[in-house]
Amino acid sequence: MALVDPDDGRRVEDAMVCLMPGPHSYTGEDVVEVYGHGGARNLQAVIGLFLRLGARQAEPGEFTRRAFVNGRMDLSQAEAVAEVISARSERALRNAQAVLAGELGRRVRELRGQLVELAAELEACLDFAEEVDAVISVGKLRQMQVEVRQRIVALAQTYRLGSRLNGVSVALVGPVNSGKSSLFNSWVGSTRALVSQQEGTTRDYIEAELEWDGLCVSVIDTAGDRAEGAMSALEQAGHALGRERVARCDVRVEVVGLDGESRHARRLVQGVDVVAANKADLLSKVDVAERCAKLEQQWGTRVVATSALTGDGLGTLREAVLACVRGAGGSAEEPGEGVAVTQYRQWQALQEGAEALQRGVKVLGDGAPAEIVVEHVREALEALGRITGETYTEDVLDVVFSKFCVGK
Repeated sequence: MALVDPDDGRRVEDAMVCLMPGPHSYTGEDVVEVYGHGGARNLQAVIGLFLRLGARQAEPGEFTRRAFVNGRMDLSQAEAVAEVISARSERALRNAQAVLAGELGRRVRELRGQLVELAAELEACLDFAEEVDAVISVGKLRQMQVEVRQRIVALAQTYRLGSRLNGVSVALVGPVNSGKSSLFNSWVGSTRALVSQQEGTTRDYIEAELEWDGLCVSVIDTAGDRAEGAMSALEQAGHALGRERVARCDVRVEVVGLDGESRHARRLVQGVDVVAANKADLLSKVDVAERCAKLEQQWGTRVVATSALTGDGLGTLREAVLACVRGAGGSAEEPGEGVAVTQYRQWQALQEGAEALQRGVKVLGDGAPAEIVVEHVREALEALGRITGETYTEDVLDVVFSKFCVGK
């Protein structure tokens, strides 16, 4: 179809125009979609034509917001639309697609269904108090609350990994000449950081983005740590930049060289997650094992023997880093039965629901009447309802959809 400017008869574009009647359109409303050729200037001309004829530009996330309001998707699915668009890794995309398909909403509705059943049991205690065996009832009600709370907590715990699916940062810290830059280059697969026997070769920090196990990982090589008196003003400024970046990292790997005494006072960063005992190729296997065991005993941190030169141990070190990302006991498989919580808002609602049930368990154990306990169950119901949008305020919608790009 030819799009013509009515003011001067100028042909603006040859476009395809498609009518999508509601309620089966994306928003659930009658929608007309116009498909033009690519190119920023061309599309600006088409949009400009419609704006002059009385249309207005959509607000951020407006179409998805309309889809939610019209019941085409729940609020967790609406948030997943933006996550699909912004996904930076395979795992992030897979998780966003699962949420968009309704997996998170399904799990939340199952939990809410169990809470409704619990509330019904409590109401029965109120309505038929004389017919209920108090001892059996209290034990059953407590067990129901505990089990539902455990499921809510398990789902909330997926936020640890879910919040990192789109990006994890790993810092390499440690003394000069321990092999941080060599290890960095080995992981990256090319010479990104200069390597030299001269101390202080790396002056600030170098960052590279990789993908490990479907996760987007930013690896940061920092300047080697040594006495400030031995550093130039430029090197000290580089260390300051490095400390600032390391403070914002998810995982910290301290690299020490096994060719020396392997002693290092951690001045650059506290809270090291893994130690890479590098240059293992320079020692016998027995000596490497003895020194690594000594370091683990001394520092109480997992130590992995590595050689940036031969590549030995780098895969093990990578898995140790990923274990830190997943948390203690974490699995390499998809978390939470196929879906992870990625939004702080969702995690907060799960936390509030679990805390409400915990209060219910406590007051039930203290002998509180059923009407007190049921109020805590209703609090949990309201909290979980905010995840899917079964309970929401306009302020919440404003916050959720303000993160979207214009239109979608």
